[in-house]
Amino acid sequence: MKKEVITLIGPTASGKTSICLELGKEFPIEVISADSRQIYKEMDIGTGKVSEEERKIVPHHLIDIKNPDEIYSVYEFLCDCRKKIEEIRKRKKVPIICGGTIFYIKGMLNGMFPEPLIPYEVRKGVREEIEKKGTLKMYEELQKIDPDSARRIHPNDKQRIARAIEVYRASGFTLTQLWKKGNQNRIPLCLFSILPSKKELKGRIEKRVRMMFKEGFVEEVRRLLKKGYSPNFYSFTSLGYKEVAEYILNGNNKNLEEIIRKVIKETKEYANRQITFIKSLPGVKIYDDSEKLKKDIIREIEKQKEN
Repeated sequence: MKKEVITLIGPTASGKTSICLELGKEFPIEVISADSRQIYKEMDIGTGKVSEEERKIVPHHLIDIKNPDEIYSVYEFLCDCRKKIEEIRKRKKVPIICGGTIFYIKGMLNGMFPEPLIPYEVRKGVREEIEKKGTLKMYEELQKIDPDSARRIHPNDKQRIARAIEVYRASGFTLTQLWKKGNQNRIPLCLFSILPSKKELKGRIEKRVRMMFKEGFVEEVRRLLKKGYSPNFYSFTSLGYKEVAEYILNGNNKNLEEIIRKVIKETKEYANRQITFIKSLPGVKIYDDSEKLKKDIIREIEKQKEN
C-alpha cells in the first residue's frame, strides 16, 4: 500500500466523529473506525458510538463486529483495516481512518508480525488461569518465559500479559522472537489531529460522561449483565463499564454521582495519555481549530480524488 490514508486522531471527546460526519455530508468519504471499544455490539452509549442514522449518512466500518465476550487483536484490526481501505477505494470513495486507540495507531505506523493461531482451549485456559492466580502471578511467569516483553508490559496489564503467555503456549515462540522476524501490514498514514485546549477538553469530557448516564448507560450495562456477559471480559475495560457493573452488582449501594465523578476522572486521565502519545508522533498535523482542520483535510480529499 503506497498511497497514504487520511487519518484523524485525537483524545476522547475531542470532536473527531463530528468532523467526519460533517465532511461526509459533502464529500465521497467512508470512515474506518480505529476505536477498540466500538467494535463491540450492544456497547453503544458508553463507547460514544455513531448512531445507525448517522451511519446511513456516512458509512462507518469496523463497528459492531464482535460480541462482548470476544477478543479482537491489533493484528486482526490491521488486516481488516487494509481490506476496508481497498474496498472503499474500489468504490471510488476516499477512506478516512478515525479514532484514538493508541495500539491501533501504533500498529498502523509500525506494522505487526503475522499473528499465530491461538486455539480456543489455550486462550480460555490462560484467561481462567489469570483470574484464578491473579495478574501478578502470571506476570511473574511472563518474566521467566519472555523477560523482554515483561519489561514492555505493565505488571497490572492483564490483557497484554495474557496475550503474551497465550502466544508462547500456542506457538512455542515468545512475542519478542516473533517481533524480531519483522513487522508486516504497515499502513501509510496522513495524520491529522484535533486537540482542543485542556480547559475545553475537560469540559467536553464531563459533558459527555454526564450525557451517557442521562441517556441510559446504567441500563445498557444492566442489559449486558443480564445476558450473561461478565465484567471480567476484556470489553468491560472500556471506560466506565466495570465501574457501572460493580455499582449494579453491589446493589446500587453507592451514590451514582460518585460513580459518575470516577468515570469523568478516569476519562480525563485516559485523554491525557492519548495527548502525550499524539504529540510524540512524527509528522502529525495538530489543530485546535476544527474549521482549519476540515479545510486541510478537504484539500487532501480533493488530492486523493484526483489520483
